[in-house]
Amino acid sequence: MKQAVRSARPPSGKGIMLALLLAVGAVTAGPDGAGLISSGFVFEPSAEYKSNHGSSVASMPDGSILCAWYSGTAEANPDVAIYASRFQAGKWSRPEVIADTPDKPEGNPVLFVDAKGRTWLFFVTIHGLGWNWAKIKYRTSEDSGHTWGPVTMFRDKRGWMTRNHPIILKDGRILLPLYSENKWCSEFMASVDNGATWEHLSEVCSKPGNIQAAVAELGDGSLYATMRTGARKGTGRLWRTRSSDGGRTWSAPELTALPNPNAGTDMIRLASGRLLLAFNNSADKRTPLSLAVSDDNGNSWRVVRDVETAPGEYSYPSLCQAGDGVIHLTYTYRRETIKHLAFTELWIK
Repeated sequence: MKQAVRSARPPSGKGIMLALLLAVGAVTAGPDGAGLISSGFVFEPSAEYKSNHGSSVASMPDGSILCAWYSGTAEANPDVAIYASRFQAGKWSRPEVIADTPDKPEGNPVLFVDAKGRTWLFFVTIHGLGWNWAKIKYRTSEDSGHTWGPVTMFRDKRGWMTRNHPIILKDGRILLPLYSENKWCSEFMASVDNGATWEHLSEVCSKPGNIQAAVAELGDGSLYATMRTGARKGTGRLWRTRSSDGGRTWSAPELTALPNPNAGTDMIRLASGRLLLAFNNSADKRTPLSLAVSDDNGNSWRVVRDVETAPGEYSYPSLCQAGDGVIHLTYTYRRETIKHLAFTELWIK
């Protein structure tokens, strides 16, 4: 694999997608309320690569917004690679391959910017049959994701996965949420030296299982996390847990009032102090895709807006808030493409 990625490979194999994907940015006036800045596809759906999933969005040091996702003929097929596109001046750039292990499927990219302004791309590669054979890897970039360093094995132990963003705690540590496909538990790791070394902190298990924790640090320094349920469709609800010691121990997981169809969610703490959650407001379908806010540190949630309500899959949302206060949401749109919304907090009030 190349040490740096600036442009797509020739249009053959996985690279053919890049010749077919066109950047799309649609600016709207917000027909259903003030605060919606833009709404549109990151790229046009492709006849060659129909399966696009698992996006991660992050604000870059250069002021752009970067989105990464995995794409191929179908989830977990050997041709699946990690792609990325950049949102700048109201438009998305042409997607580029940023991680591709020959003949092995990639998945679950996670973008993160550390305290030094270095961009991390965490992702997994399946080294066997299915996600329970996945191993976590990473690459870093010193220039907001325009070029990338070598692929490094983060955890050479099968079945461990990435999904939600790490966060930088008030004490300077990086807290990284992970989960196990084999144990169906959530896990937290931390770094005190800006990613040079990592320590296993804790594991959160429940019955039925929980995975894909989204974590936020609250104003008092405690941590709050929501987790995807392992319950069968139609019965699941989101889990939540709290930590008062920086993620070393967690409260016993408890169920929230919010439904979950065994699908990924995301949650961030806004600059205003409110918590914002993107989730499927259904116990058995990946529609609607909705936004909820909490004004009391996750004790209660109020659904404020449905982003998608049509039949189909609108799933695996990813959230970030840029330095200018604009909130960015990306999500899987029917597995055909990735959709992006940019809005202010006014849109969810």
